[in-house]
Amino acid sequence: MADKIIEDVEVLDVKDMERNQRERRGAPVVWKALSIIVALVAAAYTASPIDAVPDAIPVLGWLDDIGFVLMAALNVYQQFAKDQNSTMVKLIRYTKWMLVALIILAGVVVGGLITLIIHLVMQA
Repeated sequence: MADKIIEDVEVLDVKDMERNQRERRGAPVVWKALSIIVALVAAAYTASPIDAVPDAIPVLGWLDDIGFVLMAALNVYQQFAKDQNSTMVKLIRYTKWMLVALIILAGVVVGGLITLIIHLVMQA
């Protein structure tokens, strides 16, 4: 009976060790390639004169460009980090998704402002 308990513990330890090794191995090649493609798209978006939030709007126009580039750079770092379980990678993951949420929020705010302006002009 005692041997059975010891064997079960060892199996759990080996399984835990294998899981930890898989997590520390890094991201799959597909995710790495996709992160590079996202970075290239973000660079093209920044260089493009066509923006979701026009650059003519003083602060928001530049923030979306900076947000896209920063989000793409954080994504590349996250995917190419050797230890996917490290605190830094986890922090970058959360920061990246906060940036995505802020970019979407900025787009909604600008879209709402444009809709309000069009509505006011049409009433006049």
